Amino acid sequence: MQKSFRQEKFRLVPIIILTLLFIFVPAESARVKNVIIFIGDGMGISTMSLARWYKDGQPLSWDKYVCGLVKTYSADDLITDSAAAATAMATGHKTRNRFLSVLPDEKDRAPVATVLEGARLSGKSTGLVVTCNLQHATPAAFAAHYPRRSDYEAICEQMVYNNVEVLLGGGLKYFTERKDGEDLLKVLKEKGYTIITSPEELKSTNGSKLAGLFAEVDLSYDLDRDKKKEPSLAEMTQVAIKILSKNKNGFFLMVEGSKIDWANHDHDPVASASDMIAFDRAVGVGLDYALREKNTAIIVVADHSTGGLTINSDGGPSSSNRKNFSEFVNPLKAATSTGEGLEKFLKVEMSLAEIKTIISERYGLNNLTEEELKTITDYLAAVAKHPQQSGKLKSIVGPMISKRSMIGWATAGHTGEEVALAVYDPKGLRPSGVIDNSEIGHYMAELMQVNLEAITREYFIEAEAAFKARGAQVELDVATDPANPVLKVKKGNRSLIIPANKDFVEMNGTKIQTRLINVYNGKNFYVSRQVINLLEN
Repeated sequence: MQKSFRQEKFRLVPIIILTLLFIFVPAESARVKNVIIFIGDGMGISTMSLARWYKDGQPLSWDKYVCGLVKTYSADDLITDSAAAATAMATGHKTRNRFLSVLPDEKDRAPVATVLEGARLSGKSTGLVVTCNLQHATPAAFAAHYPRRSDYEAICEQMVYNNVEVLLGGGLKYFTERKDGEDLLKVLKEKGYTIITSPEELKSTNGSKLAGLFAEVDLSYDLDRDKKKEPSLAEMTQVAIKILSKNKNGFFLMVEGSKIDWANHDHDPVASASDMIAFDRAVGVGLDYALREKNTAIIVVADHSTGGLTINSDGGPSSSNRKNFSEFVNPLKAATSTGEGLEKFLKVEMSLAEIKTIISERYGLNNLTEEELKTITDYLAAVAKHPQQSGKLKSIVGPMISKRSMIGWATAGHTGEEVALAVYDPKGLRPSGVIDNSEIGHYMAELMQVNLEAITREYFIEAEAAFKARGAQVELDVATDPANPVLKVKKGNRSLIIPANKDFVEMNGTKIQTRLINVYNGKNFYVSRQVINLLEN
């Protein structure tokens, strides 16, 4: 069954590609200067509904631009993960869960060009803005190529050497705490980046290349955010647009509301709804710019839905007929911390009265049952003995407040239904109906007039076979320095050293810059035609 499902999908993909131009008018008139894609990670349609009620029934900033639904399945599963979903949108290709911008073939896992790389090669500036670590699946799919989404070291290295001009989010530790011994912050400085770590620095920055690293791993939920230490998603989006728009050729920017997904995994509706509002503000920043400049396309979409959130989980089909929306959201709006933020205020040595007061004031649970209170105190006692088990209170209190808000959850994982698509295009050229997530990648490439297939053929050639076809000797060296593999190539009096995941090679000891990175996927090297031709006389 699984095999035939995969075969059926790939049989359909060429049809999608051939018909994908959506009967656009000639390409030149479809061109826009800038493209911004906003991805709400885990943002299902019901998550959007809850967010509207959380903001007193007011519409989300992109509601009027909703134009269709997006199918999210991956190449090997009806239920996608973020890596495969982001790859489809970044490259126009389906891939396997956990793969990042490489084809789904288990043997070769060949890299395919992303819209971010296409934008950069066409002279545009590029940026990634997230609330998770920058090496996480969604941003990684736009700026890296790897068959294992969890290898943050390799992903971070590829991202740095792929020369993304604006990097804003978390993940500082993966730039410095590395097995390969490389200091990627030093590399960024050598490449001309300004490196900042505070909102104050973000406000005053003026450089054309910026790395804002505001947390060791992920940023806090917006409701828990210390405004002196971490900027909001909207603030980061505003600065990214300010910097990238200096390029007369335009820019490509991906902005992710990363932790909507995390909140839904933990069944914490407070974190979900409040981070949805933070995402909504960021989209508003982008739309304000696009509507003012009239040269920018905005895409708003989810990579998948998470959690199976339902509104009204307390009874039969008519049980909510006379309920006001306030009955659903008032318990949530009483909270001033998410479940994740709440844990920082609780200690096992506190009295039961103190614990109940903090939970009431911080999380809106003012009527804990004895059983609920015991569950919480048992958890605090377990963490006191085993601190490494901390961080799980959110998945305990989230269901408690969900019950009071008549919110239900179907799963702790992702779900497979379609997600909403919203598009603003200054020329009114946008997809509609039910489309595949890979079509979003083709749509963005069409808007920017970049040919992703041609870029892939030019910049991601399987190196060993290509060099051997030209009579060269080739050696993959993973023994000398296992954390820093290199491909050694020799032909006549020319000797070529190709380091993994970097944007340069060495020819007879001389460093030569390349336009895109040399991709090493753990098995094969992939390089550009420029590198292949270095051995020719």
